[in-house]
Amino acid sequence: MSRFHFRTLRSWMAPKSLRYQLLSRSLLILAGLFLLIGVFQYVLMSRFLYQNTAQTIRNQVGTMPFQMWTQSGPNRLPPFVFATPGSTVSFIDQQGNLHVLIQPQGDEAVPHLSQQTYEAALTYGQHGGQYQIVRGDNGHKELVVLAPVGPHGQPAGIVQVSTDLRQLQHVLMRQLLIFVVLALIALMVGLLTFSSTLRRTLVPLSQMYDSVRRVDAGNMDERVVPDKAQSEIALLANSFNSMLERLSVSFAAERAAKHRLRQFVADASHELRTPLTSIRGFIEVLLRQDNVPADQLQSALKSMLGESERLTKLVEDLLLLAKLDREQALELTEARMDLVIAQMEDQLRLLAGDREVVLVLDVVHARFDRDKMKQVLFNLFQNAVQHTSPETGRIGVSLVQAEGVYLTVRDNGHGIAPEHKDKLFERFYRADAARSRQQGGAGLGLAITKSIVAQHGGTIACESELGRGTTFTVWLPNDVKSHSS
Repeated sequence: MSRFHFRTLRSWMAPKSLRYQLLSRSLLILAGLFLLIGVFQYVLMSRFLYQNTAQTIRNQVGTMPFQMWTQSGPNRLPPFVFATPGSTVSFIDQQGNLHVLIQPQGDEAVPHLSQQTYEAALTYGQHGGQYQIVRGDNGHKELVVLAPVGPHGQPAGIVQVSTDLRQLQHVLMRQLLIFVVLALIALMVGLLTFSSTLRRTLVPLSQMYDSVRRVDAGNMDERVVPDKAQSEIALLANSFNSMLERLSVSFAAERAAKHRLRQFVADASHELRTPLTSIRGFIEVLLRQDNVPADQLQSALKSMLGESERLTKLVEDLLLLAKLDREQALELTEARMDLVIAQMEDQLRLLAGDREVVLVLDVVHARFDRDKMKQVLFNLFQNAVQHTSPETGRIGVSLVQAEGVYLTVRDNGHGIAPEHKDKLFERFYRADAARSRQQGGAGLGLAITKSIVAQHGGTIACESELGRGTTFTVWLPNDVKSHSS
């Protein structure tokens, strides 16, 4: 437990600790305010004390008849006249002569002010309420008060009272000491109060820190839910949770991409290995025989040619997919799509064989890549041919323009099972692997079609029912722009 407290204290006292910085800066600001208040208090209190003392002396001088000052000699005034013991009292007549009336300490010189100051003090209303701070011969500061005496307008002279400031400064220092003690007590109370307040205030940040540590440990499902957090910390928590959501989605997408890549490499390797194995087998059989019959040689060569053509087609499809993945720009042109499809009618009917082919084409003006859209239609049509009966098959192609361009290829084949529909557009995927491989398909046609449609900014959908056929619908926007696949 002691080690824990030591570690906590050390973290609190670390200069880079947020708690330490907030606490130290708050106390520094509070100490600065106390210092400023103390300076102002000292200045204002000293001014008030000096002015109050000067005014008290003037009032005491004013209560005595002025003849008393003109007839008094040294130390002839009663000592109880002034409330400030140890004061020196002098009288300055109209000729400027200074007469010492009271001098408790006879060895100290009486302060002498300038002649201009005495002349100004003789005029009532000017300098009458002021005082001066002078330094005596002994080095101590003295408060000098000038009070004119005599009838108003005809002063008989000036009474000068000087008193040592040490007693007044002692009062000021005592008040200042009391203020300093109270300020230190306030700082200690503030330290204890701020520490507790900061600890409760920074609890949401501590919760976020614990959550970040759990995320760093690999728990991407962790979310920050700070308890009674301030608005700024709540915004930070929301931003952090949003970042975690995006990271989770990105990591999931990366895992899915890696899985698809591994599956793609495995499928591509399998598809490439099959024709290569077949060709190698034929070659090994021919090499083991010395005299190969002509008909057997001809058959083997035709088989190898078929496998090589299949291999070439597979490589070409893979290269095409690679080009589409590199976001190859489309060659968009303004044209009538119905005329482009009509030009393919003879090729489509030749590919369909004895199957019935129905084309329903509206006049459609659009911007599209001619070659790419031809390949889209050819892939969908070829897929329909492979999955319909040669005798009773029926394939329909329709083109309409509403809120976009709709190209539909419909057949009456055996249909697609629901569990296969979501994977139709994956690379190398076959709903009927045996039939597709026998007919030469590698499962890349629909993947290529989807990439081309996506580059046009469109979508492709499939609707199918077992035993009743399949419908592929391609939608393209009216204003086609090149999009990434």
